Amino acid sequence: MPGDLTTSPPRTPAAATRKFRILVVDDDRDSVDLLTQWLTMGGYEVTSAADGQEALRRAQSDRPDLVLLDILIPPPDGVQVMRAIKRDRVMSTIPVVVMTVKRDVKSKVECLKNGADDYIVKPFHFDELDAVVRSSLKKRYLYTSRERANRQLRDANERLLKLTVTDERTNLLNDRYLKRRLGEEFKRAQRYGTPLSVAMLDLDHFKEVNDKYGHDCGDLVLREFGNLLTASARTTDIVGRFGGEEFLMVLPNTDGIRAAIVAERVRKAAEEHIYKYKESLVRITTSAGVASAPANPQVHDENELLKAADQALYRAKQASRNRVILDRASMPPDVLDGDLSAIFKASYEDDLQRGPDVPES
Repeated sequence: MPGDLTTSPPRTPAAATRKFRILVVDDDRDSVDLLTQWLTMGGYEVTSAADGQEALRRAQSDRPDLVLLDILIPPPDGVQVMRAIKRDRVMSTIPVVVMTVKRDVKSKVECLKNGADDYIVKPFHFDELDAVVRSSLKKRYLYTSRERANRQLRDANERLLKLTVTDERTNLLNDRYLKRRLGEEFKRAQRYGTPLSVAMLDLDHFKEVNDKYGHDCGDLVLREFGNLLTASARTTDIVGRFGGEEFLMVLPNTDGIRAAIVAERVRKAAEEHIYKYKESLVRITTSAGVASAPANPQVHDENELLKAADQALYRAKQASRNRVILDRASMPPDVLDGDLSAIFKASYEDDLQRGPDVPES
């Protein structure tokens, strides 16, 4: 055994509480073999490196829980390796224990300033090394436990936030968050004098789908219809499930005519869509009511805007369903008798002329 490693025969270290990974960096093969044997008997998982380059590769790939580092190694030397580890965002929390024959104060101070967590002078007793290893690994364990707890807390908070703002059946925004966002957008529209519209959509005869095919099929329809909504929405639009089979689109900076065109595209997409459930092919249409402010002078807050859209939706359901009705008070005066068919037709023709790859203005 090399004379500079220990002044007494090694005792088997106390068993590690879990499988910690230790990287031994030393160019003395006998020292590495002895340390590896001793640490392995203690329940540690050990890898080794004989020079600075291999040490950095091992540290990056293996992510050890502790590095036992001789500073007198082929370049980069131990101090340079330690600096690189401590400057790395991912590896900086790995404890580094220096093992060296250099016993002068200046060398020790230099190592500690460059990030060494502890410093052992060769020859050393294995009892001393055991104490240092355990102390360093305890710090590492406490740090990783805290990081794991913080990560779990962040994940839990993200899940909780998602639960508070999304609908569990469709993964769209839920009614509570929709109302909150609508209130914010209404105040913004008032402040800047921009139009704001909402489209309230209801799946026609949805109860019949549940009665005939079951609630699993009904849930599938809700999810896929939600996908149709998001596919038809712009990035600035706010889309969610408003309750039951009702959905809401909040359309900032959009007047009633443009909002009705968006709702009509959703209606047409729903009419053409086929829901595949087991061996059944299910079709279901949607009706929509649209309202806009400030075009409607009777709308003074977001609740009145929702009420106007809901009343328009009611008229759409009464008028044979599968249609879009724009709240009359939200309609420009040059649209005669509320007939939007020519406008809808023009929007479809415009889509064909623009082609599928041209974004909507």
